Amino acid sequence: MSNSDKLLIAGPWVGEFGWELFAWQAYVRALSHHFEQTLILCRETSEALYKDFATDFLFIDSQTGWADSFFMHGVDANQLLRETLMNRRPQFLKQSPTIFTPRRIGWPPRTHYTESFKLGDYDIVPEYITYGQQTTTQYDYVFHLRHRELRKEDNWDIRKWEKLLELLSISPEKVACVGTYNEALHLEGTKDLRGADTSDVLTVIRNAKCTFGPSSGPMHLASLCACPHVVWSRPENDVRYHQTWNPLNTPVLFLSEFGCHPSPDYVFEKFNNWI
Repeated sequence: MSNSDKLLIAGPWVGEFGWELFAWQAYVRALSHHFEQTLILCRETSEALYKDFATDFLFIDSQTGWADSFFMHGVDANQLLRETLMNRRPQFLKQSPTIFTPRRIGWPPRTHYTESFKLGDYDIVPEYITYGQQTTTQYDYVFHLRHRELRKEDNWDIRKWEKLLELLSISPEKVACVGTYNEALHLEGTKDLRGADTSDVLTVIRNAKCTFGPSSGPMHLASLCACPHVVWSRPENDVRYHQTWNPLNTPVLFLSEFGCHPSPDYVFEKFNNWI
């Protein structure tokens, strides 16, 4: 085995969370089988996505630009990689590592999860796992109250969330809100899991009856936690939820008739007919 086969350095991932799930982490997992060690550069909140195969981590949470698909506005990933390694793991550069930086692999989200790609010397098919531990259901429903400045027209008004909770006729204590403090809201009376340990959130979603929200990273996460989910968005996003980004064949109700702004009554009616 050559030196370049001993250490894989993958990252830094600074792009969107949903793209990290379906246009990055599964390729890195598959590629890691060809190396003795794998160093991951990612946000600390993403550690749980790689823990099943990574041997070391460097967290890059100081980046504050707008995450967009596989990049971040105003951030040079190659420069960030060099600076991070030089400042925090200079010894790894002496090992002649193989460096795998984020790039567009295929044409996501149109690229199907079964497609193979040549990455260096290796033919790689993305390798997905089911996230979260299967336990008893702690929260029946999970809400993601998207509240991003990027494409903020995709956000759903909090009054609609309040109405949906009322229509579901469930105690607020049986609903958990997920996401980050900066880019998601919390519905009063429900469990606030924004910013919670990602491993715990994965298990909550894995055992929930359903996850609700507009198209977003946490809705894609529900797919990889094998949790049925109700998502609303523009019609062109349907293919990623049902086909190209659904390797576990997780049940999904995709609502596109009213784009990102269906009424709560409409969402509830469709959900009620689906279950």
